Amino acid sequence: MLRKLPKAILTLFICSLLVGIGLGISNLAVLNAAGEPVVIGKLSGSRLGQEFPAMKTAWENIAKQKATLEKELNSKATGQDEEAQAALLEQYNKKYNDYAKTQLDPAQKALEAAIAAVAKEKGVTVVIDDSVVHLGGIDMTDAVLKKGGVK
Repeated sequence: MLRKLPKAILTLFICSLLVGIGLGISNLAVLNAAGEPVVIGKLSGSRLGQEFPAMKTAWENIAKQKATLEKELNSKATGQDEEAQAALLEQYNKKYNDYAKTQLDPAQKALEAAIAAVAKEKGVTVVIDDSVVHLGGIDMTDAVLKKGGVK
């Protein structure tokens, strides 16, 4: 019953990343107008979502919680009428989403801090996802993973 939620959260994560990318690109004109040199960094958002230690741990915890909640939900829903099952599903979806948020928010902040630190070290002024970079840019993915604790 909770199968579609991880995809929704991943979609939300990717959308947030793309919004950030869009804002970064829109700042290019402002930086050029200010006379500052623009140095573009790129990273693999999908790879960071899977390999960055804080994100990886968050997703593992979410998967465990999902399994626990599914068992609990299925147990309680057995023998219930359709209305009661729908109410239980709504209750468990809220529990799942709240738990996922408590896991992903700090992981997202840790990832953003690592990205900012690496960008500063490399003199990068704009960071965008490598899926939109066709040529050039400084690849920061490995450095961000290392900053996050990957050896």
